[in-house]
Amino acid sequence: MIIKKLIYLLIISFNFTIFSYSNEVKIVAKVNNDIITNVDLENQKKYLLIFNKNLKNLNREELTNLSKNSLIKETIKHKEIDKFFKLENSNLGENLIEDTFLSLGYKSKKEFLIFLKNQKLEYDILKKKLILEKLWNTLI
Repeated sequence: MIIKKLIYLLIISFNFTIFSYSNEVKIVAKVNNDIITNVDLENQKKYLLIFNKNLKNLNREELTNLSKNSLIKETIKHKEIDKFFKLENSNLGENLIEDTFLSLGYKSKKEFLIFLKNQKLEYDILKKKLILEKLWNTLI
């Protein structure tokens, strides 16, 4: 009876070990005091692919380098924009999201949110990036 319980506990603990595995978060680049992680890099790849379907033709290394350079530029833009604007403008973000999903051919925000979920891209990340780009273009 004790042996059966031990075997049972070992099987359960083994299963929990497999399910609790998670990817490591690694630092990919550092810009001043800001860090860019592999998670940021994956989100940037998804973001770039949403807005430019031609990037699917790039190989993995080229897309990674493009995404990394894009994130470095984005970090620099963010630092400069912080000097002049506040990024927490929800009305601007919602308007930009609406313009974005309409320009991509989606009829409703709900439909676009389903698309983002399928792409495993968070709504707030996209919203922040759109606000950043809009403010940067305004600043320039």
